[in-house]
Amino acid sequence: MDSVKILLFSDDEKLYNITERIIGKKHQLKWCTYQQLESNRYPTADVVIFHFTKEIIEREGTFAAIIKIKGSLGHLTPILAISEGGSIQDIFSILKAGAYDYIETIDNTRKYKKKIENLILWNWYIKKHTSAKKRQC
Repeated sequence: MDSVKILLFSDDEKLYNITERIIGKKHQLKWCTYQQLESNRYPTADVVIFHFTKEIIEREGTFAAIIKIKGSLGHLTPILAISEGGSIQDIFSILKAGAYDYIETIDNTRKYKKKIENLILWNWYIKKHTSAKKRQC
């Protein structure tokens, strides 16, 4: 499997460091803050991870960021949302906005790693499936 470009939206350097350690050298991790997202300064990616803290969740229109990224990178872009301190309604809103999966905390790094691996695998499947359809046309 080829190297995958993973884009992390977070204002937390500690989360970036943990994610970088989990991903290792096999894939490329790019880190952007929410300020960069708001100013439309972010790179393209195959997989996106959003880190929603309680403070970020409380902002108006926070989950529109998922829709914005899907519009920019493609509606099939796999998105993982980390929802720290969010309610069940927040999680529902995250999934409704277009996230493929969520996790409430990254305390269990094995579980977090598995979620990332699943999105990478899903990205591979989508690319393989859509390129096979293009060849058939």
